[in-house]
Amino acid sequence: MTKALLGQKLAVLVANGFCEKDLTEMQRALLKTGANVRIIGMDQGLVNSWNENGWGLNFAADQMLSEALGANFSMLVIPGGQRSVDKLKLTAHTRRFIGSFIDARKPVVVFDQAVDLLAFAQRISGRTVTGPDNVKDEVTNAGGTWAEEAFVIDGNLMTGGEATGPRAEFVAAALEFLTESAIVEKAA
Repeated sequence: MTKALLGQKLAVLVANGFCEKDLTEMQRALLKTGANVRIIGMDQGLVNSWNENGWGLNFAADQMLSEALGANFSMLVIPGGQRSVDKLKLTAHTRRFIGSFIDARKPVVVFDQAVDLLAFAQRISGRTVTGPDNVKDEVTNAGGTWAEEAFVIDGNLMTGGEATGPRAEFVAAALEFLTESAIVEKAA
């Protein structure tokens, strides 16, 4: 595999309770392409994942959300996990951080329940997205358009995940999306 994302600094936004498989599978794929993956957490230290049946592995946060700036990263990935989403919605820093990527038209990949964070960040109006059915009403009430597809790409935004199709397929499509975005950026 080529190092198509070599030199790209990618932020992964999480809080305790994020989906372990979303992070590990996406991170593994990104590292193979040479991406510099940095975990942004709500607190300094370790962030605890959820592994379907209970608490999972701990991951070191590279930077606190309150100190992180979207301008310092070229791409954003937000794993799913309802516990993580609920915690991230407790701070305006989430709105600021996500908004900086969307506003700068940087590539953003959002897994499952995390699509709700786009509504929280007030960056979903006029966008077409997909995700688990339990966030559909919040997305449409915030002005987003809901699609019944495995994944959706709307400009610089890609949404989907295990709730809409096999995770492995979404990760592969997300990697292709991020790689193509990097190629377009280099050509510009």
